[in-house]
Amino acid sequence: MKRLIVGGLAVSVMGGLAGCSGGGSSDGVPIFEVDALWPMPLEYPNILGPVSGVTVAPDGNLLIVTRQDGFNATNEINSVTGTGQCCTPTQAVLEFTPDGSLVREWGGPDMGYPWPVRPHGIGIDPDGNLWIGGGVAPPARGRGGRGGRGGRGGAAAPAGPPPAPTFDTHILKFSRTGQHLMTIGEVGGTPNSQSQTSFGGAAGFAFDGGANEVYVADGYANHRVVVLDISTGEFKRSWGAYGEAPSDGAMQPYSPSGTPSRQFATVSCVRLIDDLVYVCDRENDRIQIFEKDGTFVSEGTVAPETLGRGSVFDVAASPDEDFLYVADGMNERVHILDLETLTFRTSFGIGGRYPSHFRELGSLVVDADGNIFTSEDGQGRRVQKFVNTGSGPVAMEHQGAVYPAGAR
Repeated sequence: MKRLIVGGLAVSVMGGLAGCSGGGSSDGVPIFEVDALWPMPLEYPNILGPVSGVTVAPDGNLLIVTRQDGFNATNEINSVTGTGQCCTPTQAVLEFTPDGSLVREWGGPDMGYPWPVRPHGIGIDPDGNLWIGGGVAPPARGRGGRGGRGGRGGAAAPAGPPPAPTFDTHILKFSRTGQHLMTIGEVGGTPNSQSQTSFGGAAGFAFDGGANEVYVADGYANHRVVVLDISTGEFKRSWGAYGEAPSDGAMQPYSPSGTPSRQFATVSCVRLIDDLVYVCDRENDRIQIFEKDGTFVSEGTVAPETLGRGSVFDVAASPDEDFLYVADGMNERVHILDLETLTFRTSFGIGGRYPSHFRELGSLVVDADGNIFTSEDGQGRRVQKFVNTGSGPVAMEHQGAVYPAGAR
């Protein structure tokens, strides 16, 4: 194993990865600066909800999926509650042109199809159709709020076991304009990593057009990668960590100094890069790499001292496949790694609410020009564009906010 300690964070590479730099990366790394005016403002009084997924179409348009459960009805969506003019949540899926103009919006609950309780994954297949998965919605709070301790009167929480969370156990397929094409899996089922019909929070998708297959990061309640037929949604195969049979058994909490888990924790992304399958194992702070049949190839850890929700939320490759970008939603930054070796090169972004700051960074995608688009869930509620301005030497291990030259 090789470990680099960088600014209090560590990046490890293990399991058959050799060398110190990927193809072309010894000459520098991609340089980014935030486009603070992207996308264009939504028409008043519309506002975004938590942005839980992002994908880019072949024509360069960006599509995002948002949640409809992240608003404060007291002082945020007054036009909905009838107490004021601002604001009105958008529909669930929005599409933007490369210049940031809104093309269309569609989708959400109560539209004739089983919209996920907590949408959390979007991908576009080779035919231009959109796949949307779900996650795990925490139990609704009682009237007391604030962890169930009661309201101002301090009423005690109801006796008995706490309510169970709600799981999204199906996947939806739509046309690009929002026509519902197919529901895959059991609606309202029970997560099960051995099931061929019940998913457990489909967090992301990757598509192999030649084989007509879609890889599913399954996900937030299950602990596996699933492969389906793109046309029919038929189950084809699945695997867990290290290519072993997926398991739903109890897991020990992640420990940076502990033995690597033989089980996936949260499988938050899957990407197909150069005929290999890259999988995010979020709470275990690692990326595992497989052949398409599930044969384990290698793994690497990113910021392995990170606890909580973990460091590997999403990954995407540069167009030349020299670099891998990692969305780290606990440390609120994007790591840049050599794709071939997974060695750390640099990172950018800091926690906060200004441009090039992140608040609950969850997903990222790269367009054909090498620009990075990031999405922020929870209270972040936005998508940001980071323009690829070329390549250059690594100026510092962590760059912080990447503002345009001359900007403060």
